Amino acid sequence: MNINKAPQALNQTYIDFFPADSLGGRGKDEHACTTVSIQAGNTTHETDIRHSSSMRISPRKSLKAWLKEMGATDGDKARLYRISERQYRTEYLGNSAQS
Repeated sequence: MNINKAPQALNQTYIDFFPADSLGGRGKDEHACTTVSIQAGNTTHETDIRHSSSMRISPRKSLKAWLKEMGATDGDKARLYRISERQYRTEYLGNSAQS
């Protein structure tokens, strides 16, 4: 992960991990009609998931502060767990995680 360039981007192949109605466009005015909750540390973000590019999706609300709090550096990994249909939780894995 590069927290400065593509902080929370996921490969487009994971698009089915999120409810279809929570997927929005790239633009500022292209929000999805519903949101999901992503817990990062002690903070929960209500956000839609945007198409960052033709290859990536990412939460519209940045998790960059959480990554900095964890001391994340380039190459570190994090995992996103689905708790329920619209609730997710992050886990910082550091640089020792296997792909």
